Amino acid sequence: MAGANSNIQVTDLDFNNIKTNLKTFLQSQNILQDYNYEGSALNVLLDILAYNTQYNAYYTNMVANEMFLDTALLRSSVVSQSKILNYTPRSAIAPSATIKLQVGNVNTASLTLPKFTPFISEAIDGVTYSFVTSGAKTVNTNLTTNVALFEDVEIKQGLTSTLSYTVDDTANPKYIFEIPETTVDSSTLTVTVQVSSANNYSATYTPATNFLTLDGASEVYFLQESLSGTYQVYFGDGILGKKLSNGNIVNLSYIVTQGTASAGANSFVIMSTVGGFSNTTTTSITAASQGGGKESIDSIKFQAPKSFAAQGRAVSKNDYITAIQQNDLGYSFDAVSVWGGEENIPPVYGQVFVSIKPAGSFSLTATQKQRIIADVINPISVVTVTPTIVDPDYTYLKLVVNLIYDQTKTSQTSTQIAEGVKTAIQNFGNNTLNTFNSTFNSYDLLTAVQNYSPAIISSEYKLQLQKKFFPNLTNPTTYNLYFDTPLQTNRYTTGISSYPAMSFRDTINLATIIEGVYIEEVPSSTNSVETISVINPGFSYTTAPIVTILGDGTGATAHAVVSGTGYITSIVVDDGGNGYTSALVVITTADGDTSGQNGAAIANLSGRYGTLRTYYNNTSQVKTIINSNIGIIDYQNGSITLNSFAPYDVADPLGQFSVIVTPSSSIISSSYNKIITIDPFDSQAITVNVTAKT
Repeated sequence: MAGANSNIQVTDLDFNNIKTNLKTFLQSQNILQDYNYEGSALNVLLDILAYNTQYNAYYTNMVANEMFLDTALLRSSVVSQSKILNYTPRSAIAPSATIKLQVGNVNTASLTLPKFTPFISEAIDGVTYSFVTSGAKTVNTNLTTNVALFEDVEIKQGLTSTLSYTVDDTANPKYIFEIPETTVDSSTLTVTVQVSSANNYSATYTPATNFLTLDGASEVYFLQESLSGTYQVYFGDGILGKKLSNGNIVNLSYIVTQGTASAGANSFVIMSTVGGFSNTTTTSITAASQGGGKESIDSIKFQAPKSFAAQGRAVSKNDYITAIQQNDLGYSFDAVSVWGGEENIPPVYGQVFVSIKPAGSFSLTATQKQRIIADVINPISVVTVTPTIVDPDYTYLKLVVNLIYDQTKTSQTSTQIAEGVKTAIQNFGNNTLNTFNSTFNSYDLLTAVQNYSPAIISSEYKLQLQKKFFPNLTNPTTYNLYFDTPLQTNRYTTGISSYPAMSFRDTINLATIIEGVYIEEVPSSTNSVETISVINPGFSYTTAPIVTILGDGTGATAHAVVSGTGYITSIVVDDGGNGYTSALVVITTADGDTSGQNGAAIANLSGRYGTLRTYYNNTSQVKTIINSNIGIIDYQNGSITLNSFAPYDVADPLGQFSVIVTPSSSIISSSYNKIITIDPFDSQAITVNVTAKT
């Protein structure tokens, strides 16, 4: 443009720089060139111009950001963009529990448990919660006992709510009907349309899913999140879905939930009769879990494009994951892992394997698995591919953390620091682990510990792994435990052990029960000393010290290598010997060396396989072996097999039993259905020892 001034700058949006650019522009003109801008009223005008310029630039930038799903910050913008991808953000999810309900003194051939039958939960932190049945269920009465038994009844936390709207195309031309509660669980929504106030006939409308199958007579409804955060129900236009008529009455019923507050509830009382019968007994099967809040902005941004890419079919792994995460069954999941049968070990062609970690619990019930396969996976999967749901396989970390802190840099006591570090480690586990395809490593753990307080000078840790299961106390059962990392061998104090104590029936005198039984490893009798690890290099050695190997084997010899500065750099095995089940390395100074000291090392025995045995300490505290071979250890692959394992009882209120091992590496990874985690319910999972610097 003619007369344009090259001194004007339009790319800098900082307030002070905008003002400086305005001054530069004015000073480049013939008029006001030598004007004193700082000391005049014109300075105020420049402030206003700079402010207005920055305000408009910021506003324009924000508007541009909100136009795209990747950069939008407002929920209303993200929701609006997700509509373009035909994605409806997930509503709040009511925690669900499973119960068994027995009704006595029934004098009818069958009995129906109505939908939304109310229950009250046990108190959690002093608060009881309302639950209702998610659907109706009818069973036949046992006419001999006059008992009607309802098995596997699903109840959801929340209160029921109903709404009725009369269709009026003048007042509501788009036929959009709003649900005012923001914590509605849309999976519990039931939509019926009554013909009119004079005609009571009602039709139940279903959620619209596959648009290709819709026509003008399809009795379906559509659901969307409004810009204000509520949910709205709307109907077809006569082409995609049946169109409503004036005078129709739209009835909505649903559950309004309180979210995850009721998680863990495991005792319920019915608050009404069933078909007029009040002799009821409620038994809990699974505790309340899998609840959740409305889908977050970040989750919408992540899921919406994947949902659009899946196009209502499951071909790739991500298609399966997206469909399961976005299920309309009212289930909430922390993580989903999918792998093809060709990846499985051994390969199983024609199958796809799915492992799901439910929110608030460890595994799915059999009913939940069946519903996911039947209602979520099968309708969209390839006909020739059979889906199989595999339970997550949990490996639990057991950590002992030792740390030194400077008392002058904190007002906390050692006990407070220990508790704070425990919390930091638990948070590290929740954020870094506790999902599929995760990796534990030392750096992340120690960083979490060090970042807790600047008073922590140094820290170290010892790591063990646990497998927890509920052994069959009736029939001998074989258990395969996969740690998926090499295990250390021949460490009686830190190697393979078990917890808690068990009791076994004496195989000779069946009436005798042996208490206080544990598991330990028995390395192969053919083991030799494979390597020797230096755990303390010592100091001031003028000549190589003498290395002696003691143990129950014979023939093992080794020699030490000393650096020029007087410490042990390594110990070389000259002869591994044989027959060792345990070996002790003793380091003594050579003749003429009067100053070398503190060198220490441990022997590592060879052998891929080991044996497990059970033992107890008798009244004289003498170890007594019960069974010298109850299982096999594969040190290389990190697996343990317990053969025909049949304890009489386990000293745990829940009957849970743990096998504990020490890995040979501190880098632990998970894949497929494996999950590495820290058990939040195990008080012994994290031990923190705190020492003050003197």
